[in-house]
Amino acid sequence: MRLRRIALIVSFAFAAFVAAAGQSRPERRVAVTFDDLPMSGGGNPDGPTVVESNRKIVAVLAANKIPAVGFVNERQLEAAGQQEERRAALRMWVEAGLELGNHTYSHKYFYNTPLAEFQQEVIKGEPFTRQLLSTRGMKLRYFRHPFLNTGRTVADKQAFEKFLSERGYTVAPVTHDNMEWVFAREYAKALVAKDDEKARRVAAEYVPYMERMFEFYEQLSVELFGREIPQVLLVHANLLNGDHFQRMVEMMKRRGYRFVTLEDALKDESYKHQDAYAGPVGISWLQRWLVTRGREFRKEPYLPEYMRQFDSPRSSGSDFKSRPGR
Repeated sequence: MRLRRIALIVSFAFAAFVAAAGQSRPERRVAVTFDDLPMSGGGNPDGPTVVESNRKIVAVLAANKIPAVGFVNERQLEAAGQQEERRAALRMWVEAGLELGNHTYSHKYFYNTPLAEFQQEVIKGEPFTRQLLSTRGMKLRYFRHPFLNTGRTVADKQAFEKFLSERGYTVAPVTHDNMEWVFAREYAKALVAKDDEKARRVAAEYVPYMERMFEFYEQLSVELFGREIPQVLLVHANLLNGDHFQRMVEMMKRRGYRFVTLEDALKDESYKHQDAYAGPVGISWLQRWLVTRGREFRKEPYLPEYMRQFDSPRSSGSDFKSRPGR
């Protein structure tokens, strides 16, 4: 009898521990977005084609039931000798039930592009994407700013957002900004040079870095809102993700993330907060909300030591000078 009582006590204690653990783990959701479709960065002449790399990415998204959005630069569709291949890559996304958005025609930097010219970049970036979506009864509804730059001034930012709204667009914000593009660039270079050791090392550093970035933005979300909001992840359509995005998915799942549509993520009240930032640096919307509230900018985790040798920061103006990358 005494043994039975002890067993019951242990059983109840274990159940309470499991319940408490479950309650303490935040609900984590993420909307996955890819920029620069059909292909970002350099390629390997002897390696995967644009179609092959996109097929790998789409296969990972489909296998894991991830409702991603891919943002298109239609200028890429004009690449000499690759027009049909690049259009075929975009068709694969739509045929898999994935959504495409507008990332401007040629990925211009809004900060030093006149407003009227930048608006034409949006219009010029629509025709093929809009037509392709229509074949599946879908509409072109999301816009992503190149370099996450929303304009030189608040007036330009607001005028452009009004223009987008009138054309039926919703701005696709990003909360999980990162320097993934450095990893992708060096991975592509390594493949071209047939430097297997460098390619292996860059790939090995990639996912742990991205996990540190998740930790940073999760904490920043709690600081701002007292909870973890649905994250919007920015990565790119490139050779690195063609070969290694499944590892990214496994990391996100291990951290407890559930994959949601961009539409569902943006329903969260946090995305209604004011963003009054304008300037040369493209930054995460979590950072924008922080700066809008008059709070100090939070410097993100930098590249791992091995990758720092490959960083060549772009000149990005006077504010947030200490921010590496972009």
